Formats: sequence, structure tokens, C-alpha cells
Amino acid sequence: MSWFLLMGTAGYLVCVPLAARLFYGRLRRQIIRLDGCERTDPVGYFDAHDRPGVAAAAVAAGLLWPLTVPVYGVGRTVVTLVTARPRRSSYERRLDSRHVHERIRELEEGLGIPADDPAEGRSRL
Repeated sequence: MSWFLLMGTAGYLVCVPLAARLFYGRLRRQIIRLDGCERTDPVGYFDAHDRPGVAAAAVAAGLLWPLTVPVYGVGRTVVTLVTARPRRSSYERRLDSRHVHERIRELEEGLGIPADDPAEGRSRL
């Protein structure tokens, strides 16, 4: 019994720094990306102002990794499922087709290729 307790504790302690590093990297990346629009040096600002708070949050998430890692995984799955692009409607497909044909016509005119005669009813290759 004590062997399982020892191995479980060792496994938990090994995963704490790994989970903390995972969450630190995610939080750091998000903060720098969001500050990048407003500041000229978002990394320097992060190092000077945000690093202690992010490190504390990452350590807390690392200590609670049996809860935070599954919640993170479920959250990413839900976000992926909700924001996945739905099938295009028939209107969108027709619109795309029309844009492709217009672009082909523009390129043919630019290259000096004569336009197809619509009376023929078929395209030239």
C-alpha cells in the first residue's frame, strides 16, 4: 500500500512543474499577443510588470494539475467544436463560383486571350 502512495506522490510531483510550465507559456503568449497591439515592446513590458502574477498563477495551476489539465482539454475541445466552420450554403458556393469566373475572365483579358463566345454554350480549354 505504501508503495502505491509513494509512486502516486512521485507522479504528482513530477507533473507539477510540467503543468506549471504549460500554463506559464500559455498565459505569457496570450498576454504578449494582446499587449502587442498597444505597446512597442510587449515582451519587455511583460517581464517588468506581468511576470510575477503569471508565475504565481502558473504555479497554482501546476499544483492543481489534476483539475486544470482536464478542464483545459475540455475547454479547447468545446471551443474547437463551437467555432468550427459550418458547411457553406448554396448561396456561398454560387458566390465563390461567380468570383472565380470573374477572376478568370480578368486574367484572360490581361493576357489577351479572346473571351469564349456565349452562343457556343461550351468553354474552350
